[in-house]
Amino acid sequence: MPRRRLIKTNQFPYHVTARSNNKEWFCLPIEQCWAIFCAQLRHTATLYDLRIYAFTLMSNHFHLILETPHANLGDVMRTLLTGISKEIQRQSGRINHVFGDRYRWSILRTASSAAYVYKYVLRNPVRAGIVNNLENYRFTSWPFESAKCLPIADGVGPLWNQVPKPLSRRLAWLNQPTEKELEIEITQALKRTYFNFSKDNAKQRAIRDLMDKYEPNLTG
Repeated sequence: MPRRRLIKTNQFPYHVTARSNNKEWFCLPIEQCWAIFCAQLRHTATLYDLRIYAFTLMSNHFHLILETPHANLGDVMRTLLTGISKEIQRQSGRINHVFGDRYRWSILRTASSAAYVYKYVLRNPVRAGIVNNLENYRFTSWPFESAKCLPIADGVGPLWNQVPKPLSRRLAWLNQPTEKELEIEITQALKRTYFNFSKDNAKQRAIRDLMDKYEPNLTG
């Protein structure tokens, strides 16, 4: 299958994810990987003037929401993944590939897509059954002491108006479980160039019903 052509934009944020080679765990303890990822994100953000909105590191992959003011996601990800790979190889003494397939991306063009994906990214460890609540997982951009190393920006403007602003309310919203069927649809929507739910009318109506029932903050 041919590689999907990268759409470059400085108007909307991307969701980006990449997984380790063969889906194996990164070859260093996650605490060590966290320090490496944070350092490389800081370096890349400074180099390319990035706005990073959310980040979650898991044992064999990561999720990232970022904006590229210079419309250069390809350069950004090349710098980021190369820097991470070289440092993991240096510290582990291994020469194998760190990441498997090319990173995947999807553009978030609406307030509802930004809110759904923001929640999806930060709830990844809850969804994986590692913790029961977001605040019990240290390797995300949620405002922990450990996350102060990350250059995290808070979303402003109409695109981010469906993410609660007060942190206490945002945490309650993030810890509100999402219906499994809706999570599946979000996963599928992230595989598309522009984050979008299925065009199937019956399914779309069912998803809209779930949105109204389980996500009262999302009406767009």
